[in-house]
Amino acid sequence: MIYLLIKQSIKNFVRWKSSFDQFHEYRKVGGELSCEIYATNEKRDEHIILSQWKSEASALEYLESQSFEMIKELEGEEPVSIQFLPIAELANFKSNHQLGS
Repeated sequence: MIYLLIKQSIKNFVRWKSSFDQFHEYRKVGGELSCEIYATNEKRDEHIILSQWKSEASALEYLESQSFEMIKELEGEEPVSIQFLPIAELANFKSNHQLGS
């Protein structure tokens, strides 16, 4: 298992979240095990989408999918960053970043 961490600027969170949730089943079938979304305390509209995947391959497939492209288009901006986070680094990441729920 691996975590996919996406940092994204989201101006209208309610609209974005509604659209993002429409892709829940696709992500689940594709290998997503869980997903948490946090507002950062660093920038007003910046959010972190932290999702757990069965494998790096399944997460990569999602990143290359039409669904991910459609989700990115909701805000009209590319994600600030996309990275893989091994399970062993998750606790360290959460303790080093100020995240609001």
